[in-house]
Amino acid sequence: MMQENNVNNHPIDRQKQERNAFSISVITAGLLTLSLIAALVFSRSSSLDIISLAGLIASILGALISAWLSRRNKSELGIGLLISILILVAASRVFITKGQAVSTGITNIIIVSGIAFYTLSRRWAGVAIMVSSLVTAATIIIDQYTVGVPTSSSPQTANIIAAILGVVYLVVIATQFRDFPLRIKLIFGFLLLTTLPLIILGWQSYTTTRNILSDQIKEKILESSLATSDVFQEFTNSQHKISGEIARTPEVIEYLSLPPAERTGSQAEAVATETLNALKDKSPTNIRSYALVSQNGINLLDTNPANVGVNFSTQPFFSYVVANNKPYASGLTLTNDRNDQVIYFASPITSKSNEMLGMVVVTYNAKILQAVMDAMLRARPTVAIDEYTYLIDETNFFILAHSTSLTLDYKTYLNTDDPRLMSLQAQGLLSPEDLQSISIPQPEIVERLSNIDNISAFQAPSAENDNETAETSAIRISNSNWIVVTGQPISTISNITLDQTRNAVLISVIITFLAAFSAVVISNIFTNPLLQLTRVAENISAGDFTQKAVVNTRDEIGTLANTVNKMSSQIRDLVSGLEQRVEQRTRELEQRTTDLEKITKQSEKRASELQTIAEISGYISAEKDLEKLLTLITQTVSERFGFYHVGIFLLNENRNFAVLRAANSPGGQVMLRRQHKLEVGQVGIVGNVTATGIPRIALDTGADAAFFNNPDLPETHSEMALPLNARGAIIGALDVQSTVPNAFTQTDVSILGLLADQIAIAIDNVRLLEETRNALAESQSVFRDYLAGAWQSKSASEIFGYYQTLTGGQLVTGNKAAEVDVKTQDGENTLAIPIQLRDQVIGTVHIRPSKEDRTWSKDEINIVNAVAERLGLALDNARLFEETSSRASRERLVTDITTKIRGTNDPQEMIKTAVQELQRVLGASRVEIVPRKNAPPPDK
Repeated sequence: MMQENNVNNHPIDRQKQERNAFSISVITAGLLTLSLIAALVFSRSSSLDIISLAGLIASILGALISAWLSRRNKSELGIGLLISILILVAASRVFITKGQAVSTGITNIIIVSGIAFYTLSRRWAGVAIMVSSLVTAATIIIDQYTVGVPTSSSPQTANIIAAILGVVYLVVIATQFRDFPLRIKLIFGFLLLTTLPLIILGWQSYTTTRNILSDQIKEKILESSLATSDVFQEFTNSQHKISGEIARTPEVIEYLSLPPAERTGSQAEAVATETLNALKDKSPTNIRSYALVSQNGINLLDTNPANVGVNFSTQPFFSYVVANNKPYASGLTLTNDRNDQVIYFASPITSKSNEMLGMVVVTYNAKILQAVMDAMLRARPTVAIDEYTYLIDETNFFILAHSTSLTLDYKTYLNTDDPRLMSLQAQGLLSPEDLQSISIPQPEIVERLSNIDNISAFQAPSAENDNETAETSAIRISNSNWIVVTGQPISTISNITLDQTRNAVLISVIITFLAAFSAVVISNIFTNPLLQLTRVAENISAGDFTQKAVVNTRDEIGTLANTVNKMSSQIRDLVSGLEQRVEQRTRELEQRTTDLEKITKQSEKRASELQTIAEISGYISAEKDLEKLLTLITQTVSERFGFYHVGIFLLNENRNFAVLRAANSPGGQVMLRRQHKLEVGQVGIVGNVTATGIPRIALDTGADAAFFNNPDLPETHSEMALPLNARGAIIGALDVQSTVPNAFTQTDVSILGLLADQIAIAIDNVRLLEETRNALAESQSVFRDYLAGAWQSKSASEIFGYYQTLTGGQLVTGNKAAEVDVKTQDGENTLAIPIQLRDQVIGTVHIRPSKEDRTWSKDEINIVNAVAERLGLALDNARLFEETSSRASRERLVTDITTKIRGTNDPQEMIKTAVQELQRVLGASRVEIVPRKNAPPPDK
């Protein structure tokens, strides 16, 4: 029956459909094979989903059979078989694994739609898509309400495979979407606009619900954890109070206050022992003993005599109490008796002067913590069924008490190879068999609890629920080694969310099918009139302008039909007058072309001028001499722009005259020789520009004609002056003159204004460079004079230098200068190297060879030069250090004398002290201070 369909109504012809059937069958088989390989490679489950794999294998075989049938001209049969297998596989998923219906169903619709559209006629393609949609809807609804079906072992892998397959076919459909009939496009668009918001809202609702439930569960977990921590904190505080009262007992303090040698056999020891025994007789069953421990951690007195002499100094609780002087509760301490594990409560014992004497240690059976936990649970019957709470120590991570799994008590979350467990095994507290039985490794929880501050919330596997991830809250108990941990499996959130999303999924599926049905009906209503209009338009495009569209409605489609009819009649009129309009448009185009060429030439001119300005700026920026720079500017500007005269005026120091400093024309040279200048603000446009800072153009007509009466420049007919501004001040003007009337416009002012700014900057930079050079030369001259004077004064001292021979060396002093001068007289082989310091010669190195025929090599000369250079620096550093030391010594002497003078308020003593100190320091034989009597003023 498929072959009886009218294939002309389908956008793809029959022959092309058969070719597509083979290609798509092969591609589908390849994609399904890749999916099968991915499922085998990426599956994390130890046992593969055999039924799912069988479905993939069946689909691959169906695709291969479809390709084989397509080669034998039975493409519709092969495609029908392939689509049927794909639909059955998608339907079977709901009975195999739970939670995969949505991803599998949507992917199936996309694949079936792509295959059917390119390989089947319109009728059978619609049937295939409809059947696939119905099956998908049924599987989604069944998946929401079925129970007992296992969840997929690798849902992420299945979703990724489905997404990849769906995306591949969506890309194929999207690339050919323009070839789809309007009816199909409307259906797709309507479904997209309907389903996309439903999907977004559904996902948002699911996410919001899950987040709210997650926050509520986290809050309840935190509340439970806080309530449990309060119970254990109260218990800890009460035990610390008891041990603290013992620590404050006068008998205990008196005993520990005795020197260690006097304690044994003393009356205080007997009284303290009696006190501890009295407490032991009144204590609960879980208390094993009371002990007094010295500062060194030695058990001095104990109600259990077997414990006397035990060393607690290595116990964490002992270190904490000593370091913080606070009470502390220890973690689980293992003993040889597995039914009698203990914990310790320790409180410091201090003297009246707050000096630590030792501590009270109360030993408890660790079962007391489970009793506290059980009592708390009996008082709180409203705890969630799947919630659990346990108490764990922070050192060895032993579970001290558990709310639901008592079998976990005294088990540790550490790995068997953890150094802490290895240490316990080395102490003989754990055997290899015990180590294997008590270790239930939970590395994530250990890592989280090791970094806890006071309160921490996190997700981690839970040993209580076969390592299922749980929301967890942990709280540290102060003054103890305990942490309260409360958790609840995250599957609780998923179960509650699933119940709330079932109805939403059902409603979404119903709305989607209603939308699909509506899309089909509405698309038929819109497409039938459009198809009729399409046929009319095709006839008109073929040249039949007599065609008329039938108008049956008054909506936009009817308006479109009327428009098509009017268009047909207008086309007839337009064709008749087409040549006239073409000729008119041609003339307009030619005029626009002419205008465009004119604008283009102007633009090219401006671009050339800007490029010329950039090149000129490069030239002038390299010149550092002001006079050469000004001459270069005038010549370059005149050559590049073709100006008759270019002159540069600079203001004098008083800024009242603009003086011509450079010009390129012969007349300008004459003006330079007579030192031509213009008064600022008074003469010519140059004077006006240097006064106002505003560019000005003078033409040979009107009021500016008088400006051209210059006998040195008789051919000038246009002039333009531009101010030279540097750092916000006018320093001169650029004067440009042309032999062409009306040669300058405001555009030229803008263009050449850029050049004037560059010239001003270059002139200012050269001026600044000259000022900098002058200042540098002056500072160098002053420094050379200072250096020469300093070394001249050094040379006037007794020691001149140093003289070294093969037999020894000696200082060169004044009485030996003549002798050394003879020895170092320059000969043919004597090497003399000046000792320079910043271009100032401060000495000479004379080197005379041991052999007369010795010739100095270049390397040797370079070595001596390098030594002389470093010697100069070293000598100058030594001189500076000597001057600084001398100046510091003088300042120190003055300070000492001043301090001694100020040590008394008696003027006579001050004078006496000053005289004595000056005589001592200067080594003078006589020092006098003569008072001077001043004459009174004339008016007195």
